[in-house]
Amino acid sequence: MEKTERKISVKDLTEEISLLVREEIVATYTEEENGLQIHFINGQNFRLSVEEM
Repeated sequence: MEKTERKISVKDLTEEISLLVREEIVATYTEEENGLQIHFINGQNFRLSVEEM
């Protein structure tokens, strides 16, 4: 019996990371196709992006 491994997609991984970050960091968020923008109340903005290597 062959064991097939399911590949994780960029979208799936982005969603998982997004959930983890949102639980720990107080900010507002903008979801992107392969990433997440994080907007802090002090005006700082960051983008987390996910890409397969």
